[in-house]
Amino acid sequence: MRLIAAIVVLGIGGVYSSRSHRLQKITTAGKTAPLANKDHWHVAYGIYVCDSADKGHYIPPDPTQTDPQGIHTHGDGVIHVHPYSDGSAGKNATLGKFASAVGVTLNSGELKVPSFASSKGNPAYVSHDYRNGDSCGGKPGRVQVQIFNGPTDVVGHLWTGDPRNVPFRNGEMLTVAFVPKGEKIPPPPAQAIYNLQHLNDVPQTSTSTSTPNPLTPATTAPSATTAPATSTTAPPTTAPSTSTTATQ
Repeated sequence: MRLIAAIVVLGIGGVYSSRSHRLQKITTAGKTAPLANKDHWHVAYGIYVCDSADKGHYIPPDPTQTDPQGIHTHGDGVIHVHPYSDGSAGKNATLGKFASAVGVTLNSGELKVPSFASSKGNPAYVSHDYRNGDSCGGKPGRVQVQIFNGPTDVVGHLWTGDPRNVPFRNGEMLTVAFVPKGEKIPPPPAQAIYNLQHLNDVPQTSTSTSTPNPLTPATTAPSATTAPATSTTAPPTTAPSTSTTATQ
């Protein structure tokens, strides 16, 4: 009996120690910018999926505005990052936190945006589950993330790790894509880039106290159908009839 009691005590102690260590790591990671209840960062984003081996379209901006951790969107193609706690601040402020907030399934092998109704002039979307290996015009598609330093960066660089771990940086741009490996991934839609440069939730002269904002001014707003100057096609006004929803 004493041996059993000792094992139970050691087990409880191990669980407590492991949990304490994990919480300490989260707190430590959250002590850098963006700081909880202080910084307010913005990142333009787009979700781009293939129609064929070398062409694709953007999924309309998700209007979901749930904000459990201080990382959300207004349906404007911009991720608003103002953490509520250390758990979503600093190195804990990641693309995975945003995906979780808006109900997007995102990992190294799967991308799934939930269905949503039309809003703010954006069309409705019927959910489709994209998994690594699914055909893009005969070539296997892959979940990838391209990171752009800001509106003037049209090349960007490919993130090589788990997309959920992509960290945020004020004023940058991200494109989550499902395309064949090696295929060019365009910057976010022109409207999202314009919105990043013309924020309406913070003064235009305001920047984070922790990092400079690299935004450059734009003179006119793009039309709703404007797309980057690439070989890609603009998003359809209606959802594809072949879309299906997979069980999570």
